[in-house]
Amino acid sequence: MQPQTLGDLFGQPGFLALLLCILLVIGNIMVGVTMLPRDKRKRLYRVHRTVYLLVMFTFVFFMVMSFYNENLDFLAIFAFTYFLLVVPLTRRVDETLHAILASVGLVLLVVVAAFNI
Repeated sequence: MQPQTLGDLFGQPGFLALLLCILLVIGNIMVGVTMLPRDKRKRLYRVHRTVYLLVMFTFVFFMVMSFYNENLDFLAIFAFTYFLLVVPLTRRVDETLHAILASVGLVLLVVVAAFNI
C-alpha cells in the first residue's frame, strides 16, 4: 500500500534506512572532498572508510526490509552493486573520477527512494 501522508512515509523502516543512507552518502562525499589535500588524507581516510561501511550497512538494511515487504526491485540491487563494486574500485584510479562516480551513486539512491515510495 502506498503511503498517503508524510507520517505514513516516515513510518516505514525501509524508507528511514534509505533516507539515512542518502544522508550518509552526502556526508561521505563531504569527508572525501575535505581530504583532497594530501596533508589531510591519512587522518580522514579512516573516517571516510567507516562512513562508507555505514552506508553499506544501512543500504543492506533497506534491502532486507524491502525483501520482507516484497518490494525489492532491480534498481535497488543495481544501486547496491554499484556502491559495492564501482565506487571502491575507482578510488585507486583518480580522486576526481571517484568523487564523480560517488555522486552518480547518490543520484541512484535518490532514484531508488523515488521509485520505492
